[in-house]
Amino acid sequence: MNSFSALINKSMELMTTCRFHPDRAACVQCQKHEHGYCQECLDLCKACTDPCLYCKFRPGCVIWELCRKEAKKRCKEEGADS
Repeated sequence: MNSFSALINKSMELMTTCRFHPDRAACVQCQKHEHGYCQECLDLCKACTDPCLYCKFRPGCVIWELCRKEAKKRCKEEGADS
């Protein structure tokens, strides 16, 4: 089993409810904050809540891998607003 599959399996084992939609099951979990996120939050790239801050889990993060472009765009927008 490759490391990506192992990470997905680990995320599924830690099944919780979605941080933003408590009535929904989480399909992925943030390793840094231990928050769960549903498929909609993942699809809309609302799952990475600290894209501008350091995260030691980022190199193996499913959320970051799927939402990298959107997260970087959001980070630049937040930096321009400051």
